[in-house]
Amino acid sequence: MKRARPTTKADETPEFRAFWAIWMPHMHKNDGRGMARDEFFRHVEERGADPQDIVDGAAWFIRSGGQGEYKCHAQTWLNRCAYEDSCEKERQYQAKIADRETNVVSIKAAPLPENHFSRKWERLRQEG
Repeated sequence: MKRARPTTKADETPEFRAFWAIWMPHMHKNDGRGMARDEFFRHVEERGADPQDIVDGAAWFIRSGGQGEYKCHAQTWLNRCAYEDSCEKERQYQAKIADRETNVVSIKAAPLPENHFSRKWERLRQEG
């Protein structure tokens, strides 16, 4: 027996909640959660879309300034299948960010020159 699509907030999957958390701050004033939910699950069930592709595609769409002057509804964005190309761009971006965080070399502070001011500075640091 086929499982019914979620129709309330309580039935939503974590993937849809992640999609809506990304979309909601930038949505059109007439954009509806219910219509977006229906379209999200239609794409997942009938078209075989990966929910994570939709989430990553939405993240890239919002990050790249896709919600400019003319905002589209979540349902329209999903119907365009815009997530298919955008999801790869978002994953490349996230990999680049992760690579930057692991590619950090710590640098030791240069030793102070040996002079009167350096000795005075060291004494002040030790006292205070």
